[in-house]
Amino acid sequence: MLNFTMADMRYEPYPLAVLRPALDPELYRRLARSFPPEAIFGRLPKYPYKLSLSEKHAPENYRRFLADNAEWSAFHAWVKSDGFIRSTLDFLALNHIHLPVEDAFEPAGKRLERLVRAVAAGRAPSGGRKLSSRFEFSVLRADGGMVEPHTDAARKIVTLTLSMVEDGEWDPAFGGGLDVNRATDPTYAYNWNNRIVPWDKIETIDTIPYTPNQCVLFVKTHNSLHSVRKMDQKGSSALRKTVTIVIERDE
Repeated sequence: MLNFTMADMRYEPYPLAVLRPALDPELYRRLARSFPPEAIFGRLPKYPYKLSLSEKHAPENYRRFLADNAEWSAFHAWVKSDGFIRSTLDFLALNHIHLPVEDAFEPAGKRLERLVRAVAAGRAPSGGRKLSSRFEFSVLRADGGMVEPHTDAARKIVTLTLSMVEDGEWDPAFGGGLDVNRATDPTYAYNWNNRIVPWDKIETIDTIPYTPNQCVLFVKTHNSLHSVRKMDQKGSSALRKTVTIVIERDE
């Protein structure tokens, strides 16, 4: 589904690609028009300006919405597929980003053979790495919404943020762009475990505007700092709508 041929690839300060257009325009239009209604999202008490609908937040509503919407159900099945993970990793490899996930798709027969050898040698068998993928519907309010500077959880491999807004639905003056950050305080320079970095300890290297039919893809690293600056459209009902897709290691 993703259009990897239209990619603006960047390597500093961490690997990042901007795909635009990310999806077939007609498919994107249908998905944007059928984005879940605000009423079924989960509310995050700590962040009143952020809403989430996922396997974790309002999971019953999430499953019901997918079951009732064939287009989004197909999208969900694609995200969950090995084919999606493979195509994403292949895209990165073609752009010289080789990630340490060689055994993520180990065939069952080879895995069994390795386990048998380990047992015969008196070693505890290793399950090997395995990757999985998931996505969430995410909303930030133009009235106060933001994402604090962070590098993402350690188990994540790749994050993809897909804008999900129709043409003319979002005023660029509202902000909402994804900031690519760098720590100015060296004590935050190595941040594998996803500490939130204070705003006054970072600088913004680039801002990727929030626009329709765009996907921002980046690799989790010790310095993959990114954020969304606080939006201050007081009284506005506008919503910054995205689908956030994650490829991660199984625990």
